[in-house]
Formats: sequence, structure tokens, C-alpha cells
Amino acid sequence: MPVKLSVFLLILATAISGCAVISEADCRSGLWYERGLHDGARGRSQALVYDIAKECQSYEIYVDSEAWLRGHEEGVEQFCTAENGYAQGRQGRKYEGVCTGPTADIFLQNYQRGLADYRVAQQYRDLLWRRDNLERELYSLHRALRHSDSDNQRRALYFQHSRLEWELRMLDLELHRYGLFGPDYFTPGFYPRSFFSSGFFYW
Repeated sequence: MPVKLSVFLLILATAISGCAVISEADCRSGLWYERGLHDGARGRSQALVYDIAKECQSYEIYVDSEAWLRGHEEGVEQFCTAENGYAQGRQGRKYEGVCTGPTADIFLQNYQRGLADYRVAQQYRDLLWRRDNLERELYSLHRALRHSDSDNQRRALYFQHSRLEWELRMLDLELHRYGLFGPDYFTPGFYPRSFFSSGFFYW
């Protein structure tokens, strides 16, 4: 069986099996080099082979650890690149420290840069989520004010409305730091202050 086809089948089996270390069918397949290649290219540590061996032992199946380690070493070379380091960080994935030598510093530097961008994007999404909730709360308050006949209740609603509007203005200032199109297109000052509250920018 060609290596590329074997690796594809391993990826498919991993997706189907979910969080299991390895399935009985994979233990019986005997594709230890291909599995090591796949696990190395995913950035999994060498310690994984012990978990695989333990799982397969429960099915009375021997794991060719040497073949797995040969494949793993080759897979790690594919994993430890500057481009992949940034991609792993940008997706918020955990790094298991598999890179060694000069490539380790290059990978880690780009991984940290990607991770920083990931965290900024997370903060931006959290702000958008909070702003959406504030808009909903303000809309509910507008409806309550229109249907309220009690002066005490209206005063309480106006106070709550003022507090939410202030929080919304503060939130807009935070969003303003990310520019018009969010953290991936950071353009500070591209649009005027209070643009988000203008009534045009609703989502």
C-alpha cells in the first residue's frame, strides 16, 4: 500500500475514533511507520508510543516501536517549520515540544507569534459577543420603557439604560483599537469614534 494512501487512512481512522489513543483495528493494521509519520506531522510527542503500546497490549498485539519512531522522526521534520509554527499558534493548538535543534527556536518564535494573534482574535470575538448582548439588553429596556406606567419603574429603567449605554461606549472604544475589519485587518483610526454606535454598524 502506498505511504500516502496509508497515512490518509490513518487520518480518517483517527477522526472516526475520536479521542481514543488507538483503536483495535489500527493496532491490527500494523502500519507503525505510517502511524509514526502521521503522529509526528501532528506534533505529537514520542511519549505517545508508550500509550499506543499499552492500548494495543490489551488486544494482545505487539507494537513495532522502532518503526513508529522512524516515521515519527520524519513527521516531526514536516511539523517543525516556521510556517506551521505560526499556523499551530494561530489556531490555538497546544505545542508538545517535539522540535529540536535550530528548528526548535524558529518554530517556537513563530508559534508564539501565532498564539499572540490567536489570543487577540479571541479577545475581539469576546468583545463582539458582549456588544451583541448589550444591544439586546438595550432593545429590551426600550420596550419596557414604552410599556411602563410606573414612575419608579421608569426611573429604574432609565438608570439601567444609562449604565448600559456607558458600557457600550466603553466597549466601542475597545473595539475601535482593532480597526474596521477586526484583528486580521488592524487599521486603527480608519473610522470615526462612535462609529459602532451610529446605528449603521449592527450585527
